[in-house]
Amino acid sequence: MATAYLSLFMVSADNSIINTAVPRISASLRTGIPDVQIAIDAYMLVFASSLIIAGSFVDRMGARRAYATGISVFTAASLLGAFAPSVAALVLSRAGMGVGAAFIVPSIFGMFAQELTNDGRRRVLALWPAVVGLGVAIGPVLGGLLLTHFWYGSIFLLNVPVGLVALVGTATLIRPSTPLASARRPDPRGAVLLLAGVALFAAAVIFAADGRVPAWLRLGLGAVGLLTLIGYTVHERRTDRPLFDLGYFRERRFAGAVVAMSGLFFALFGTVFLAGQFTQYGLGWSPLQAGAGLLPLAIGLTTASLTCARVTARLGAKTVVAAGLALGALGCAFCATAALGLHYPLLASGLLSCGLGMGYSVGPALTLIVTSLRAADAGVGSSVNAMFQQVCGAGGVAVMGLVFTAGYGRHIASVPDLPAAARSIGDGHHLLAHGTPRSIAAFTDGISSGLLAAWVTGAVVAGIAVIAVLLLLPATTTNTQNTNTTAAKTASGPSGARKVNA
Repeated sequence: MATAYLSLFMVSADNSIINTAVPRISASLRTGIPDVQIAIDAYMLVFASSLIIAGSFVDRMGARRAYATGISVFTAASLLGAFAPSVAALVLSRAGMGVGAAFIVPSIFGMFAQELTNDGRRRVLALWPAVVGLGVAIGPVLGGLLLTHFWYGSIFLLNVPVGLVALVGTATLIRPSTPLASARRPDPRGAVLLLAGVALFAAAVIFAADGRVPAWLRLGLGAVGLLTLIGYTVHERRTDRPLFDLGYFRERRFAGAVVAMSGLFFALFGTVFLAGQFTQYGLGWSPLQAGAGLLPLAIGLTTASLTCARVTARLGAKTVVAAGLALGALGCAFCATAALGLHYPLLASGLLSCGLGMGYSVGPALTLIVTSLRAADAGVGSSVNAMFQQVCGAGGVAVMGLVFTAGYGRHIASVPDLPAAARSIGDGHHLLAHGTPRSIAAFTDGISSGLLAAWVTGAVVAGIAVIAVLLLLPATTTNTQNTNTTAAKTASGPSGARKVNA
């Protein structure tokens, strides 16, 4: 499974590696931060909106074939991004990476579901949060190292050799997987409704941070997207061949785990994005220093991952998942406190707490999700979870980014007679190097004000997720029960699983 986790690391790192390059991309392509945010979110938007459709193809094509397809698309799109001459080309390449990632993630779940026993899945999934978290945390470090010596496109070019190694490993190490005879037949109408609904709603969330888009258009995108998703739900309930059995959401273990992952990824992705702005604009650090500044996140995540299985066996999944989310909320609170005076030690404490929270939450939540699914639904079911993660991750970047820029703007507007450079966060490096003491103080105070409000938002969302998990997850979610429930579910599907839980 080393090949699968190598590609998972690549996909995860690509979510965060671009964060340290925001100032460099903005300067190189002569554009503002909102445009770069669109490039960041284009990856998550396309990833999220394509996941369930890609997951259904995984179940029908076979996991290995779908995995190789995803790696090929991701690698080709990365090559385009490395030499993108404009923001439009960069957004297009990021969208292509999202399509590739949409095939990679569910195919990994599909390979695990088809090749491993329940105990084997638990052992392998115990490594999942470490791989994802290390990708998210180490991505900015790799990005900073590359940006110190090369152009911004080098952060995407790094994916090409990794993708080629993964393709060779797929051909030589992974056994061919047979398409599932019980896989769901295609549902073209449901696929179109879902793709359009997720894309429109996620676009509304992303453009909420872009003041150049009229408010009526942002609200319209959100409303049409929501109505389209409602139409998808109605269609899925009426058709005899749904894209995904929505009955899984009536099972408390599946629904509670999805809520936990969604809240966690909202706060985590937003925090990683904001931490880059904290260190580069607030402290004036280089991209490499900013990337290294995220290492406490990786330390916390690795530490938690090594002990998560033992802690979960003793306390139960519900307690561990809720405690992990609480640590994430506490981490955002630490980061908000750090923003008050732009103190890195407090930021490091917050990142450490967020890493611990992710390490303790993701493994048990993933196990609950995978063991809630029939084998025939492994690909598309895991895609539902990943879709929520990506939409909420994009929402974290967009919403917390919007709160950050709005807080900065309100503070700067209250300070009279500032130079034009102080009005834009994107001009921060020039201002820090050449501005007057008064304009520099106004700029850093504005950064502090915006970051404080943004991290409070993240803490509130994570706190709400804690409450939801405590209400949704049943108390008895131990490993033994999961195994027995999965056996019953394989025979009877979601409705049978609900009878077992009852």
